[in-house]
Amino acid sequence: MLGNRAQGFTLEGVGAALILLGALLFATQSLVTLPTTGGAVDASSEGDLGQQADDILVTAAHAEENDLSTLVRNFSQSQQTFAGAVNPQIGYGPDPPPGDFGVMLNGTFTQRDYFYNVAVIYQGRNASDGQQRVPMVDRGDPSENAVVAEYAVTLYDNQTLTAADASPNVELWEYDTNATNNEDGYYPVPNAVEGPVYNVVEVRVVVW
Repeated sequence: MLGNRAQGFTLEGVGAALILLGALLFATQSLVTLPTTGGAVDASSEGDLGQQADDILVTAAHAEENDLSTLVRNFSQSQQTFAGAVNPQIGYGPDPPPGDFGVMLNGTFTQRDYFYNVAVIYQGRNASDGQQRVPMVDRGDPSENAVVAEYAVTLYDNQTLTAADASPNVELWEYDTNATNNEDGYYPVPNAVEGPVYNVVEVRVVVW
């Protein structure tokens, strides 16, 4: 009798284990994989994100206040980076740029758990210098399938910097691109074009 009871308990234990294993397998197969954000852009979302970034740039370029040209020239002499930014290496860092541009970026991407970087890409003084960049927003390293959108902004010799500590009487062509020389003031974007055009820069938004 004792042997039969022991065998019964053993069979019950095996049966319970099989039921538990089956439940685990069912649960595992029932998991739904969702597109990830803030690190990997789902392939089906790339087109939408790119279009949204393009729309934001176009809207910001034609804003009545703090348009892209104003933001690109919002450069502080005392900070040697964009006015109110963290430092020259990361610009505003994780914070949005000022004005409607930042509001649109945050409302479109941050509130949906996407990250974005913004940089100003400019032509060096000489053609051999190639393109260089000034970070405006830096929220980390983009993923491999990050979406990129760009908008070209033309700067002119007779324009001035728009930061509060910039002189309203000093035109862009009068600034020095040497950050260690304070004699003539500092602006990293050089006068790279002949004639009235100073430089053509690209405001680049990277979303992931």
